[in-house]
Amino acid sequence: MKTKRLRKFVLPTVYVMVIGVLFVSISILGNVLQSQMEYDNMAVSALKDNVTPVIKNDDTPDSKIEKPFVSTNVAISKSFYDMTDEASKQQNSLVYYENTYLQNSGVLYSSQDAFEVLSSFDGTVTNVATDDILGNYVEITHNPNLKTVYYSLSDVQVKKDDVVISGDVIGKSGDNKLNGETENCLLFEVYHNGDAIDPEDFYNMNIEDLK
Repeated sequence: MKTKRLRKFVLPTVYVMVIGVLFVSISILGNVLQSQMEYDNMAVSALKDNVTPVIKNDDTPDSKIEKPFVSTNVAISKSFYDMTDEASKQQNSLVYYENTYLQNSGVLYSSQDAFEVLSSFDGTVTNVATDDILGNYVEITHNPNLKTVYYSLSDVQVKKDDVVISGDVIGKSGDNKLNGETENCLLFEVYHNGDAIDPEDFYNMNIEDLK
């Protein structure tokens, strides 16, 4: 019995067909994988578009200058002494101590009830001490040219080098020896470039103008 031999062109043809099938299969598999990756990337992009960042960026609103209290029972006992005010208003801005009238370099607030004293803006506590006339006080530096001082505190809740933000409680109202004020007072002073400015004007200022 004779053994049939494959013709010379048959084996090369089979090889080419096998290689062709493999190439087509690889191409189809590559297209499927690429489509899946594009879908996944689209899904991730969609998620990213809906994520709200939790860290502060340039669009996050900055703190605002606030009054150093929130109690509605607090009133101005003595206003800031302004050289440009009329005589009657200047007279009402003088504080009396030991037979001497002094120009008020801040605003003296008072209330029938004790109230919390708050930081008026972000800053660092640079001094905590006691004055013989004005009582316990806290000094906060907000930038190299701006600082605020909170006198007549009965209770101080911060210490030197503490970092505070606008609205943080730094103490409670107390007493001083000015004008017979004996309790629930706060003498608040603001200094810009070493000069005292009226705190009532300070609340409406732009912090960028005070740098």
